[in-house]
Amino acid sequence: MKLPKVYEPNEYESDIYALWEKSEAFVPANRGSGSSYCIVMPPPNANANLHIGYELTAALEDIPSRYHRMKGDATLLLPGADHAGFETQVVYEKHLAKEGKSRFDFTREELYRQIWDFVALNRTKFGTQLRKMGVSCDWAHYTYTLDDKVVKLAYQTFKKMWDEKLIYRGERLVNFCTFHGTGFADIEVEYKEVKGHLWHIRYPLTDGSGELIVATTRPETMLGDVAVAVHPKDDRYKGFVGKTVKLPLTQREIPVIADAFVERGFGTGAVKITPAHDINDFDAAQRHDLPKITVIDHEGKMTHDVPAPYQSLAVEQAREAIVTDLNDLGLLAEVNDHLHNVGHCYKCGTIIQPLLREQWFVDMKPLATKAIKVLRTDKIRFYPDSKKNQLITYLKGLRDWNISRQIAWGIPIPAFQNLEDPEDWIFDERVGEEIIEVDGKKYRRDPDVFDTWFSSSSWPYATLDYPEGEDFKQFYPTDLMDTGGEILYPWVSRMIMLGLYVTGDIPFKDVYIHGYVMAEDGSKMSKSIGNVVDPIPVIEKYGSDALRMGIIAGRSPAVNRGYDPRRVEEARNLCNKLWNVARFIEDKIGDDFTTRHDPKATNSADNWILNKMNYLNKSMSSHLENYRFSEAYELIYHFVWDDFADWYIEASKVNLNKDVLAYVLDATLRIAHPFAPFVTETIWQTLKWEGDTMLITSSWPKAVHASKDEAAVFEELQTIISEIRYIKAELHLKNLRLYHTGEEFLKKHTELIKGLAGLASIEEVRDGHGLHLTQTNYRCWLDLDQETAIHFLKQLESKREGYAKTIEQLEARLSNKNYVKNAPRKIVDETKQQLEETKTLLAKVTEEHSRFATAQR
Repeated sequence: MKLPKVYEPNEYESDIYALWEKSEAFVPANRGSGSSYCIVMPPPNANANLHIGYELTAALEDIPSRYHRMKGDATLLLPGADHAGFETQVVYEKHLAKEGKSRFDFTREELYRQIWDFVALNRTKFGTQLRKMGVSCDWAHYTYTLDDKVVKLAYQTFKKMWDEKLIYRGERLVNFCTFHGTGFADIEVEYKEVKGHLWHIRYPLTDGSGELIVATTRPETMLGDVAVAVHPKDDRYKGFVGKTVKLPLTQREIPVIADAFVERGFGTGAVKITPAHDINDFDAAQRHDLPKITVIDHEGKMTHDVPAPYQSLAVEQAREAIVTDLNDLGLLAEVNDHLHNVGHCYKCGTIIQPLLREQWFVDMKPLATKAIKVLRTDKIRFYPDSKKNQLITYLKGLRDWNISRQIAWGIPIPAFQNLEDPEDWIFDERVGEEIIEVDGKKYRRDPDVFDTWFSSSSWPYATLDYPEGEDFKQFYPTDLMDTGGEILYPWVSRMIMLGLYVTGDIPFKDVYIHGYVMAEDGSKMSKSIGNVVDPIPVIEKYGSDALRMGIIAGRSPAVNRGYDPRRVEEARNLCNKLWNVARFIEDKIGDDFTTRHDPKATNSADNWILNKMNYLNKSMSSHLENYRFSEAYELIYHFVWDDFADWYIEASKVNLNKDVLAYVLDATLRIAHPFAPFVTETIWQTLKWEGDTMLITSSWPKAVHASKDEAAVFEELQTIISEIRYIKAELHLKNLRLYHTGEEFLKKHTELIKGLAGLASIEEVRDGHGLHLTQTNYRCWLDLDQETAIHFLKQLESKREGYAKTIEQLEARLSNKNYVKNAPRKIVDETKQQLEETKTLLAKVTEEHSRFATAQR
């Protein structure tokens, strides 16, 4: 069967993927190495289509999986989907809003069923998209975060923590979104810089001896103040400690206390203590045994514990009224503009209110301590390594984890409260019932669900059927966790802590943190802006291989990089080049050729390409085993384009060695397969050199013998040929002759030089004349008259001057502060890149000019 003239990805990709699935190529099977390799894919949210960022994730996980499969390892790439509790409910609430409804129109059970059906429709799209991306995951292992085995394990972990006193229920401050009506973990709060005010409020001493001026950014919370705190070493306030002040706008007296948490340099050095609405104040209240007064409720309105004029006002309304009243009473000393970070809901943008709630918390100190110990011993490698220290720092300051969420969509917390004794809580998995009876007592189910991170923290081992599953025994700890930096803290850290706590071992050996895929101009992609790239149309236009290679090109771990369609086009061109190389070789070898895996080199070009192939093989393995994806791609790109196509194929037209030609194509297809699985498998299946085998399950190529001395001979020939090609291109000349004075090397390789350099002839002469070649030690000249040689030097001089002028202009542009500040970042970056490239060109042409000018003297 012949390869068609043009490679059209859409004509082959779906059939190739179907072939892989039908042949069970994705099912883990040991093919000779005796080792296993496993990646449990981070589950994308089941509520929407996959975005361009997940294309990067898919490529970074599929490439090493295909590599290890070809190395003979039993390889499992395990797919799944995340119910994404809060985020999915938010998506569905937007869907309801379009229909003029809200979550309050339904019972908890009704809302849960509706969201389940809504998600079920989207989950089918997920599988289709991953197949289009060419991800070689074993679909038989597909896991959903609401599958029974995941839920069961979440309940077992909760019970284990309950029994070991790591789970406790208590009234603590939680980050609360008053719009969505649910709490968040600390890590989920999005902080934004906000232009606000710093109000300086007078708090008169009760004994009339003076006043304290307190600075605050939230005057509405002062109605819940229970003390004023100063630093114990602040000489300004030593005489105030132990006295009381009158709390403005109320009838209460509150004490002045000393606490080292006060920042003497902030505001006036005296701070209000509002334990029910600030985490630092809550901690201070614990230390000083102070009461807690809630003045903001869960709807974002003032409670009935504030003076009547402010009751039921929204927070912003209350702030305005309180500031006005303080000013009227002469209690507002001054107001300053103030830039500060304010916590927001990452979905709706509502300002987060720290509110007191009774919730389930996990005592994180024992878990974090064990994780820090493991991280310090480097049992888990991080790419980049700096992320390890960031994670250790985060774990050191970790607060207890609020795992309760006030939503319907998720895994119900298996805890029930005695109807007659609120302090009596029991663990029970009958979460489908609202009321249960135990020992004659009636208990009501906690209405909350688990924080999604609690259940998904078990992902690496829950998916492998911990503790008795054969998959768990074979594949745990898993090998690689690839994910984005934004979930290093909320997810990666918790997988490490929970993995150690539940299984006694690390969940994965390596963590690769990739950066964001940004918009083309370097800004963050946003649906509202309209700069989000949908990967599926790109695949349909350029092919799956082109997108996966284009998106990893030039990327480094944890570095955000803009989506660049030019890199996708380059990758598409690489696929086409490989296709055309295969067509050429197919034509030269014939239909019934069986590949040779131990080819014999018969000339310098053969030895050179085999040496290049051995280097490529070794380097690719090193890069892939250390997750240097971009570097590996650049190697295969330049090998196919430069070494194989531009040099060896051309050399084969002069000296044909079918065995070497076939071997190099065979090995290239194998090495390129993890990066370009569809085009390589299509070529493999069309050529049928090894019968009905599949490339995906073939073995990684082995090194073959090649002479390095002979390879060096071809490199010298390349030097000569390249210089001739350069001069011909610069002067637009054809049918040139090359003269030499009896050089045996040139005599021996006349046909190769003549063919690859496109010369009319190579002739031996007594005395050389024309333009002397400068890159080789062999004495040879191109047949150019003196006038043409001088013209060539003038061209080089003109180029040099042009590059120098361009550099001057670019440097002037970049020295303009307004340009750097106001121009789009992409344009500025392109200017910097152009400057560096032009400097390189200037250095090169300056060297060339000097070399040729010297040679012609």
